[in-house]
Amino acid sequence: MTSLAEFIQTKREQAGLSIYGLADRTSIAIEVLEDIEAGKELFLPVTIRQKLARVFKCSPNDIRKYEREYEFQVISDEVIDNIKFSILQHKTNLKCPICGEPLITRIAKSYDLDDNLILTPKAHCTKCVFQL
Repeated sequence: MTSLAEFIQTKREQAGLSIYGLADRTSIAIEVLEDIEAGKELFLPVTIRQKLARVFKCSPNDIRKYEREYEFQVISDEVIDNIKFSILQHKTNLKCPICGEPLITRIAKSYDLDDNLILTPKAHCTKCVFQL
């Protein structure tokens, strides 16, 4: 079965667009499109689905059928806090609390209004929809 990432990439190529051209035509950030085509996004917000459908000249439902359905599973705050702490401690080989597969982790750096560095732990699963 075709994944959402494969579908979007194929439609983009059929439209004769580079990823930068698609970003320009849809007003979707290049980083978001890269995440979609890399398979990191399994479910799209309605606005992004509509923008892509308009450029690809298809129905938003044509895109929706490639998105992965999932049930919401509540993860305890304690588990989430442990994962965040582990990421900030640069621990490797972290596992997804939903499916047990490896987590892809990183630390996002940003600055507040007083120019103080803020470190935010980020993670997403390689197999399911879990992400921080």
